[in-house]
Amino acid sequence: MGVPMINKCCFCASLHTGTLIIGYVYSVWALIEITLYCLLVTLAPLGKDGNVSVHKYVLYITAAVVSGTHLICSVLLVVAAYKKLASLTLPWTIVTGIITAIYFLLSFTGVSLVLQDEGDMLKVEAIVIFIHLARAFVSVYCIIVVHSRHKQIMHAEDERKFQHSARLYHPVKTEDHVL
Repeated sequence: MGVPMINKCCFCASLHTGTLIIGYVYSVWALIEITLYCLLVTLAPLGKDGNVSVHKYVLYITAAVVSGTHLICSVLLVVAAYKKLASLTLPWTIVTGIITAIYFLLSFTGVSLVLQDEGDMLKVEAIVIFIHLARAFVSVYCIIVVHSRHKQIMHAEDERKFQHSARLYHPVKTEDHVL
């Protein structure tokens, strides 16, 4: 079973345009995430007693590194869309697929924890879980769009190679060759 293929992005735009939009949106999103995580690394690891919380520090650094990796892959996706290079779409697809799987796992775990818990923050936690779940579903659609564009570029390259791989047949004129 493979990734489903589509011909249009959002039923109206070409896959090329959709891939560009996805690349730009994910680049901006990753840049915002990096900025926020860097701010959290410098401001939030302090505990109530003024000491640095190592766990929070490691969490925010790890999140910043993941966002940085996603930023690099998103920029590569924009380059791939402009240059029509199918191989540069793969890093974004792989990294986004892994991040999406983690979001699904966290969302379903969060749903399980919210259903078992009581408290004042349940509404906020439910909203956060819903946002992460919605982001995961949007990411799945974006992966399908980018993968379809990857296949479209590969097909165009194969077609171009095939057209130039054969020689045209010219029948031999018998009047040119006297026996």
